[in-house]
Amino acid sequence: MDIYNDSGEKIKVTFTDNQTLIGIVDHWTSSADSEDDVQELTIKPIEGELKGRLVNFNEKEIKKIEIIE
Repeated sequence: MDIYNDSGEKIKVTFTDNQTLIGIVDHWTSSADSEDDVQELTIKPIEGELKGRLVNFNEKEIKKIEIIE
């Protein structure tokens, strides 16, 4: 799954365990630059207990990403 999103984009991420996070993309890491050879995405959630923190996850943990206007 390609998880590339531009920095500053507002997205909703649904994980494989059906939990969701809504936040702003901080940065994307290509599989070539990742220690585990998988794409990674770091976002800053805008709500919930993780609000304002940087949260990093990889493509294997993601079920779906939606861009929010």
